[in-house]
Amino acid sequence: MQSIRDNFEELRHRLGHGRTLDSTGTEPIYYLVFPVADILEVKRQTKAWFSKLGNDGWDVVTLSAVDAIDSVLQKHKMRKLWLTSEHQLLDLAERNHAPIDFREINKTLSKALTEGPELQQYIETHLQVAESHPHGLLLITDLEALHPYLRINTIEAKLQGRVRCPVVVLYPGKREGKTSLRFLEFYPADPNYRSEHIG
Repeated sequence: MQSIRDNFEELRHRLGHGRTLDSTGTEPIYYLVFPVADILEVKRQTKAWFSKLGNDGWDVVTLSAVDAIDSVLQKHKMRKLWLTSEHQLLDLAERNHAPIDFREINKTLSKALTEGPELQQYIETHLQVAESHPHGLLLITDLEALHPYLRINTIEAKLQGRVRCPVVVLYPGKREGKTSLRFLEFYPADPNYRSEHIG
């Protein structure tokens, strides 16, 4: 079994040669797949990887899923109502000595991220910045922040046909077969990825 560092070196090699036509498509989207147990190690390595990609001639633009979600939710038109409702829910749970059911809150936030154009626009803006460089590359980090709201393949599907520079996604999860991935290792295997998987 290869280490994370070995897989990153494989990614560098594939970036240097580009994608070939296969059953999953030709867009230059690469997932560096690693076990959930290695999330902290990947975070420690990301700065060094950024530098190595720069040394390989790439102009790297980083997009953190944490920053993307925070940006959308902070500016959302319903934010004040959400905060008021959350305060009321917490008060009610405390008075009744009852546990809080976060499922409805998560559904609301998920809709805000997936039904409006803001998250897509945020990602496309970063992609356009990367594409504006002759050797641009978009590096997407902190993917675990998407849980429990959505999965990256939802975003990947919306980008289909629009990607003109390499996109590297640091993906905490597990590979199953050639195209299936299990986000965070506990979501069901999803074969609806058109990207190249390494790891």
